[in-house]
Amino acid sequence: MTMLRHHLLLAATLGCGACYIGNGSDPAPASGDSAADDAADDAADDGPADDGPSSDTSGGDPLDDPFDIPVDEVQLLPFHVRVANLSAVAGATTDHPMFSEVFARRYQLGDHDYANGVAPDLRWSAQKMETWVVALKPICDDPTFQARYPTLVADPTPLVKAAFAREPDAEELQALADVQQGITDTATRHRMVCLAVLTSLEFVAR
Repeated sequence: MTMLRHHLLLAATLGCGACYIGNGSDPAPASGDSAADDAADDAADDGPADDGPSSDTSGGDPLDDPFDIPVDEVQLLPFHVRVANLSAVAGATTDHPMFSEVFARRYQLGDHDYANGVAPDLRWSAQKMETWVVALKPICDDPTFQARYPTLVADPTPLVKAAFAREPDAEELQALADVQQGITDTATRHRMVCLAVLTSLEFVAR
């Protein structure tokens, strides 16, 4: 379970960064008619150069990936499946406002629009993970979600069971406690645990 522990901590780290950078660094599509623009953005944001070691052949040392994500081994669940799973975990239908950021960034998160030439992209990358974290924040912060998991800070077991369909083990519970270290604000602690669970590979990938 070492990889899962690492991924939980990584997700929380990205979530903490998202707390400060806000949404301005990752603008949402202006409307549903902008699929072509989204496809172009995807090509720039989620292209192969972002998903693996640097291909720079200029003579310098190759740059390491900022995050240790096993992209060659991970295939995301289709976007509509991830959204359905989020809806089930949150206990709210997908037209609830908490999902607005997820749908605003749907093409950056790998959704398809065949009518406009946008193919599904089921690769996992640091860029896509960061976008997923930003899209999850309104869900984690929504009163409906928080009312569903009122003891999340002290006991994340109900959320883990809803997300993974199993009980958490001791290492996972320790990792979820670790992501709260040094944070005194209860709302922020709640968000960090929520982000860590809903960004884990067990939730988003096959």
